[in-house]
Amino acid sequence: MQKYLFMKKVIDAISEGEFFRKAVAIFLRVLALVITISGLVAWVVIWKSISGDNVQTIAGVVIFQLLFIFAIYMVVHALLIRANDISALPDGDYTVIPIASVFFKLCGEVYAAFGAVISLAGGILIWFIGGNAFYFIRKVSIFKHGYGAGSDFLGGLSFIVGGWLVAFFVLVVFYFLSEAVVVMADIAKNTKKGR
Repeated sequence: MQKYLFMKKVIDAISEGEFFRKAVAIFLRVLALVITISGLVAWVVIWKSISGDNVQTIAGVVIFQLLFIFAIYMVVHALLIRANDISALPDGDYTVIPIASVFFKLCGEVYAAFGAVISLAGGILIWFIGGNAFYFIRKVSIFKHGYGAGSDFLGGLSFIVGGWLVAFFVLVVFYFLSEAVVVMADIAKNTKKGR
């Protein structure tokens, strides 16, 4: 009868840190693959949409596409680095808190890396093709901050600076959350010791 009652072993395995570390690391690696494939699809869609356009549009899109590939590389590389970091976490008093701490940092790093590069790419594209740049920006990103940026040199500059400021702010917020999680764990540990 005991061999049919397997939930005790499952629950014991889940409650160990190794299970969560492996699961999150695998998830991040799969996410890196999905982002790579999605990025390539978006890259191809943009190329398909500029056939027959003028030289100025094509030149702007070429620069945009090169920076877009660079942004995808940065995101995928950050995911793989943090997946390895999570896999290498040691066992401790808490199972999920160290993983959450690294995961929060990763969220900020991914947004900041992608946001900073795409803001630069979008600003340059605005300089080349004006307001039509937002058509291409929407194809590869969920950015909304630049819709009031305008379609001239200052519009492109405000798109770049605005994107960099938002990326930096998001990075700081997620690093704060990462440290807050660790601080809460330290407070709980110290409170337990004090009793």
